[in-house]
Amino acid sequence: MRTFRARLRPGFGSDTAPEDGFSLVEVLIAMMVFAILSIGVAYSLLSVLAMTKEGRAREMATNLAAQEIDLDRSAKDVFTLGDSTNPVTNSLGSFLVKRTTQWVSGASEGNGCGSGTGALQYKRINVSVTWDGMRAGASPVRSDTLLAPKNVINDPALGTIIVSTLTAGGAGSAGISVSAAPTPGVTGNTAVAVTGTATNAQGCSYLLKVVPGTYDVTVSRAGYIDNGQVPTSTKATNIAVTAGTSASAGFNFDLAGSFSVNYASNATAGTVQFPSNLDTTFLSTAGVYVSTAATAAASRTLQLFPFPSGYAVMAGKYVAPSQSSPGCLSVDPEAWPAAPTLTAAVRTPSTTTTAAALPMGLLTLSGAAGKFITAVSATGTGAGDPGCSVPMTYTFDALATAGRIALPYGSWTLYTGSSKGAKTTVLAAGSITVAAPSAVSSGGVVTLDPRTVAP
Repeated sequence: MRTFRARLRPGFGSDTAPEDGFSLVEVLIAMMVFAILSIGVAYSLLSVLAMTKEGRAREMATNLAAQEIDLDRSAKDVFTLGDSTNPVTNSLGSFLVKRTTQWVSGASEGNGCGSGTGALQYKRINVSVTWDGMRAGASPVRSDTLLAPKNVINDPALGTIIVSTLTAGGAGSAGISVSAAPTPGVTGNTAVAVTGTATNAQGCSYLLKVVPGTYDVTVSRAGYIDNGQVPTSTKATNIAVTAGTSASAGFNFDLAGSFSVNYASNATAGTVQFPSNLDTTFLSTAGVYVSTAATAAASRTLQLFPFPSGYAVMAGKYVAPSQSSPGCLSVDPEAWPAAPTLTAAVRTPSTTTTAAALPMGLLTLSGAAGKFITAVSATGTGAGDPGCSVPMTYTFDALATAGRIALPYGSWTLYTGSSKGAKTTVLAAGSITVAAPSAVSSGGVVTLDPRTVAP
């Protein structure tokens, strides 16, 4: 028997030492197999947990979408339903319920706020719900419905005007009063004045059952201004309304920004006189806006449309060049060429939170105390002057004893007279003193140069 067991298990007999356990290689192999099995089991458990969580979140999102649709269907007035985004947090996490709306015409045309031509019949409501931790590529839960107004809003013989008002940032401008009146001067115009409700959070308002005709649509609100710098109220003219259709009118209308401008910031305060009709140019993404003063002042505060990029500001009337005219560039410091020893100044930026400090050309006049000064832009320009083909005339009150005045950059001919605006006598070159690089020609034309000596 002992011999037989020795043959089956070599080394088991009394003549050999017994085995002490598994070898290191066997242990490593066993651990590797166990690890592979464990990873598979763990991955399966995590996948099940993730799918369970995703399923519970999607179920909650479905309930939230259905709840939003039910709330929308219970609205007393579908005109109050607009686009919205509402966060919801509960035990399952954070959810975002987004509602988008659009009117649908009889021709299945979608009418956004301020667009479309079909008669308004239904409002399409789309609700989408997303949540934190959504799997990559997962789709949000969506739900849609169509709502019809409780009261009849369409009449085959009447029309609708859809009004849209937007802020400078492109969001809806709410609380804006809306009205429409017959456009004057239109032969046979059958339009009848109508007033609508104030714009909603999306900046929308609707003028319903409007008699066909041609209208001027007006939006208004105290303290607001449009992107054309028209304050308080603005119009869209010649809006044609026909029976059974919708017309649209869109506006950029926002709370006005307050812009403070300080003139001749390069001079000691109170030492210079300013033109009583001084122009101030504001350049923005919308183009050029020029504001003219009514009285002489060292500073002004203006209400302007709050473009997000702000304005570049300069003293004088800037006119952009075109194919038919070289414009007026002299007043723009950046239009003057730089030179090895001269550096062109830059435009002064301005936003609703900063004051624009505008440097100007400074002149000291002798022998003209008590007289009235009139400055006329000169066609013959000095060295480096980019030119101004649009005539400018600035008038001053009676000159003080000090005789120091401020003018926009460029070339000027100065006149004296016994009354404001009178151009009786050309002021001689010897009576004008300016600091370099500005200069006075022998003919009395003074060139006010915005460039300074480079350090």
